[in-house]
Amino acid sequence: MEFSISIIVPAYNEEEAIFNVVSELNEKFPDYELIVVDDGSIDRTCELAKKAGAKVIKHSKNWGYGASLKTGILNAAGEYVVTCDADGQHRVADIKLLLNDYEEYDAIIGIRNNDSHAPLLRKPGKFVLKCFFNYLTGEKIEDFNCGLRVFKKSVITKYLHLTCDQFSFSTTSMFALLKMKRRIKCMPIKVKKRIGKSSVRQIKHGTYALLLILRLTVLFNPLKVFLHGVLLFFIMGFVSLFLDCSTNGEFTVGTTTSLMFVSALIVFMFALLCDQVSAIRRQMNE
Repeated sequence: MEFSISIIVPAYNEEEAIFNVVSELNEKFPDYELIVVDDGSIDRTCELAKKAGAKVIKHSKNWGYGASLKTGILNAAGEYVVTCDADGQHRVADIKLLLNDYEEYDAIIGIRNNDSHAPLLRKPGKFVLKCFFNYLTGEKIEDFNCGLRVFKKSVITKYLHLTCDQFSFSTTSMFALLKMKRRIKCMPIKVKKRIGKSSVRQIKHGTYALLLILRLTVLFNPLKVFLHGVLLFFIMGFVSLFLDCSTNGEFTVGTTTSLMFVSALIVFMFALLCDQVSAIRRQMNE
């Protein structure tokens, strides 16, 4: 049977929610391929997903949320793939909303509205990540890591090697699509309270996400990162020059001043080299 759309549900120890999630998706989208990727669960997730009618791909161990999505995308038969969480957060109505005009875009991203459930303890970390993400991408996006999305398979597979195997898959995939100037549409959705306990660790996964965003920025736009270092060394050099002149009463260039200006020049040349390598890698990806 040929499918135009595949729905991918990554799951890890989601026995409390998976049966109802899969049953509802099967009922509302009978003509779509439904794939549950069991990421090494040690409970009844795999058994219940099969019972509800999903095609199940099981990892031998817990590889991570992003790794599960990659497995699902690569094994999907559809031209377009929908990613949906297994914990009951996402509503069928929102999936239908994202699929209204999906063929016009490379990706449609769900953006959680103000009525969505959001744990209070995660808000400070998400705010920091949002500011960091928006600054490095040059975009203004309120929510960049929601798991409900629609991708054109032929597009997202080009960038899977750049994405994270853990919970930062949503962040890194969106970053890559934005920097490659793909056609992206953001749609407001409402997220419910999840069923069961989340395995996300805010400090651990948040710090990892920050490092990944920085790494991708160096890959796609290294000048934006390194020019800050150049500016810092130049400022320190001029401050040092001012102190040299003030101390000696005449124009003097000390060792520290020289070191600051030479460092600025070295970092600048390194930034130009990275920019050229980045351009070559982007061409290879395309």
